Amino acid sequence: MNRSTKTRYAIFQILIEIFKKNKSFDVVFNQKIAEFNFNKNEISFINNVCLNSMRKSIHCKIILNKFIKTKLKANEFILLSSAIVQILYLNIKPYAVVNETVNVSKQIKVFPGFVNAILKNILKNIENLKKIELKLTDFPAWFVDEISKCENVDPYSFIDTFHKQPSLHLVFKSENCLDNFEEKHTRSSKKSAFLDIKKKISDIKNFNEGDWWVQDFSSMIPLAISNKIKNYNILDICAAPGGKAFQILSNNKVVLNDINNKRILKLKENLLRLRFDAEIKNLNALDFVEDKKYDIVLVDSPCSSIGTIRRHPEILFKTEKPNFVKLNEIQKNLLKKSSRLVKRKGKIIYMVCSFFHSETTKIIKQFLEENKNFSIRKYNQNTKLLNIKNLISKEGYFLTLPTKFKNYYIDGFFSVELIRND
Repeated sequence: MNRSTKTRYAIFQILIEIFKKNKSFDVVFNQKIAEFNFNKNEISFINNVCLNSMRKSIHCKIILNKFIKTKLKANEFILLSSAIVQILYLNIKPYAVVNETVNVSKQIKVFPGFVNAILKNILKNIENLKKIELKLTDFPAWFVDEISKCENVDPYSFIDTFHKQPSLHLVFKSENCLDNFEEKHTRSSKKSAFLDIKKKISDIKNFNEGDWWVQDFSSMIPLAISNKIKNYNILDICAAPGGKAFQILSNNKVVLNDINNKRILKLKENLLRLRFDAEIKNLNALDFVEDKKYDIVLVDSPCSSIGTIRRHPEILFKTEKPNFVKLNEIQKNLLKKSSRLVKRKGKIIYMVCSFFHSETTKIIKQFLEENKNFSIRKYNQNTKLLNIKNLISKEGYFLTLPTKFKNYYIDGFFSVELIRND
């Protein structure tokens, strides 16, 4: 097997395992890359094709349905989809893609003549196929069901942008750090910016100096627009890898907790690079002793992560839907636990990288019905930070889909502040 065929074979192996076994991309990618002796450029190519094959999988399904009337087997769909993405969306030379895809088909027992014929037909119709537009009904049934329950949400805003490559957004330790930042960037606030170039994170200037960290614009907003958070005792019960906590570490006493050992290691690595210090715990948040109360409890809860679809495109690519029953139970329990850990007049800041009703407003409504001593403290629509009025509801919570902001792609995110009144 030549090097070029080997890279396409690895792409197929990664995608089919995610598709069939419902695993996360990072886990499968790292496992498969470790099995082969790929160089830096090959690893980058495999990563790019895999991510875009998942982002464009719905497009590919529509395209293949135009040329194939029988139901495709999983192996055939994955192989042909990755080829379509390379030709139509990554502009890789068609001859090379067809040739190597046929080579891989021989390895995985898919009829080479079939693969060759379908790709040749697609090549004859490239320009028309690039104009494919999606409808809501093209998405998995579970997604259609979930998004139909959302209030004040335009599904076509999601459809237009969910498959785009994510923008890179940095948050800086101080205004001075951003003032002295030499990479080409566009400011999103006094202490944050979108990077205008594509670079490996560790190659971006001032990485080793610890002047900044990567954090999506949407997830930065809630703490940035909150009433001045200073000189508080704070518990972040799902802290790793640490982005939100880094926003408040320099002015507060913060306890960082996470249940996941690997994520704790990443958190410690980030703290060391940023030269931050904090107390770290590795507990199930539901096991926290309740004898100590905090001014603020941050609950960045596990969720479907649909808001981060551009960075985790396997969410819509997998054959199984997220386990909403389990996730909703975790979200309810974390809120219930937090209500017993927060001081009188203290607050819970609940956050999820989702816009689904069941993980956002529904969870909060249920919590408030069961906890009459809590109420929403509204986020200020007239913040001087930046123009985000349309991202704050009349009820006072922050909510956005994955969308565009100043020509950059931002994540979907939800946040609300809950005050304990008794």
